[in-house]
Order: sequence, then structure tokens, then C-alpha cells
Amino acid sequence: MSLFQQLKWKLGITSKADLKEDWPCVVLLLREPQFPSAEEAVQIGQASWGAIAPVELMTTTNHGKSYVLTCDTFVFSVNLGGGRYGLEGQEPSEAQQRAWDKHTAWLSIDAPTAKVEELRKSKALGGVYQLLLVYALKSWTPNSLGIYFPSQSVTVPSLGDLAQSLQWGRQNGIDLSFLK
Repeated sequence: MSLFQQLKWKLGITSKADLKEDWPCVVLLLREPQFPSAEEAVQIGQASWGAIAPVELMTTTNHGKSYVLTCDTFVFSVNLGGGRYGLEGQEPSEAQQRAWDKHTAWLSIDAPTAKVEELRKSKALGGVYQLLLVYALKSWTPNSLGIYFPSQSVTVPSLGDLAQSLQWGRQNGIDLSFLK
């Protein structure tokens, strides 16, 4: 979520639906701020996507709170937030809402050069989410309270590791069909 979008949210002049990202993004809701350095972000990227091509740090932005990584023709951003994500979450289950209520920090992995609707039309959306989820998997720790998909308005609470959490989500009626 951009700083402008966060400001609009805080001032009450936008809704949760208006804040959906236009690009694929996964957000780890964190119990406390524990973030990778730029070097660690590249190492996680290399472990995630290094089989495709080398992962390189293109730039660090947002006063060191965002890293832009490249891997072949793919561009990813890793964003670090030392506060609440900006949404309160209005989740249908207590387990999903708990991740929103208890988080004090977040880490997002974005594909900012891709558009969700274009990827959906070309049936490539699931593939891009899979790339983002590999990075999320490598970043998942006991500090992770859940994962949020902004463009889909979907929250999956942590129930162990990321794979177990996604499986729980599917078994409990959370629509994760966009991941296919």
C-alpha cells in the first residue's frame, strides 16, 4: 500500500476495497518488526528464484525500507513496515482476525510491474503468486501471524508453517483459487 493510500485510509476517505493493490502482492503480518537487511533480502531471493537466474539488488528505497530485486526479466519489491499494515481487517473468522489484531509490523513481496487483471486474462496470475509465495515461504518464521493478499482481500492465519496455513485456509472455505 502506498503512503498516499495509507494516509487516505487513516483520514477515512477510502475503503478497504479501494486499497486493493493493482499488482500481485503478499503481505506477512508480523508479531514484531524483524526484517532482513538488503543483503539478506537478496540471499532470500537467490534461495527463492536463483534457479531461474541470479538475483540482484536493483536499489534500496523508502529510507531503507524497500528493496527492489531483479531476477532475469522479473522485478520484485520487498517492503518493510514497522507499524500496522494500515487496515484493521474485518475478517469473517476469529482465526483470521487474530492476525490483524496482533500484528505490529509487516513485510510485503510485490510484483509491481505486473497487473492483476492482465495476468488473470493470460492465466498467469497463479504463476506470479507462486513466485511471491516461495519468497514468503523462505521468510516465514514463528513471528509470522498470517499472510494477506491485498488484491484479493484474503487473509490466511498462521497455523504452523505457510503450507499448513494455506491448506487450512482451503479446508475452511477461504477462496485461494487465484493461486492456481
